[in-house]
Amino acid sequence: MGAITNFVICITASMGVVLITVIRRGRKRVKKVYPSNTIVHHQVGRGPYAPSITPFTLKLETYFRMAKLPYLNVHDSGSNKGSKGKLTWIEVNGEKIADSEFCIQYVNRKFNVSLDEGFSEEDRAAALAIQRMVDEHLYWTLALQRYVYSSKDGINISKMFNFPWVITLMLRNLINKQTYAQGVGRHTEEEVHHVMHEDLTALSKFLGCVKLTVPCLECWLSYTGTVLEDMEKHPLKNILIYVASVNA
Repeated sequence: MGAITNFVICITASMGVVLITVIRRGRKRVKKVYPSNTIVHHQVGRGPYAPSITPFTLKLETYFRMAKLPYLNVHDSGSNKGSKGKLTWIEVNGEKIADSEFCIQYVNRKFNVSLDEGFSEEDRAAALAIQRMVDEHLYWTLALQRYVYSSKDGINISKMFNFPWVITLMLRNLINKQTYAQGVGRHTEEEVHHVMHEDLTALSKFLGCVKLTVPCLECWLSYTGTVLEDMEKHPLKNILIYVASVNA
């Protein structure tokens, strides 16, 4: 009975979302004029405990700060997504770029940025492998923890993010569907926590092996640290310390 109720609710909510989307698209979008040679960073609104609820926004914004690039944040991607349907994208002088990784590669070329200059090829390769682990694996374990498992721990996502309960239910179902397709969502909750800890441990050991990491990884760590904010006595505390140094 509960499954049927959830199905009806999701269908009703989906129809509402589709209707709103059609209405919004039917309106004529006024083209905004932004300063030239400035990175316009489209994203969702700020989060309640971190600058954003999406780590990829933090990844980009941290990189822009580190590279001292001219940028401005525009919180409109809820209704103005990038070409790949993602919530984080940029445009420079009218040229639009989607996906955080390609955004970084673009600004590197556009503004002649090379923050990883001086690192060996081995260091860059190791950092890229760690970054891919965080982007494509750790991220999904964090998504499951935040939007699916947290409710079991008494965390009210609707209240935390000020979401209507229907949106929270839709988001939870979406995360379940996406993580199942990706693979991580096929594991039990205990198994997900196990592989999450393995990823975080790998990050911690990597930080202990090198004096500095390449910038893209630093950007991701600024988000990962928010996950460990209550782990001061945890053996992975060095991640928190490193995050603090990046955000200083």
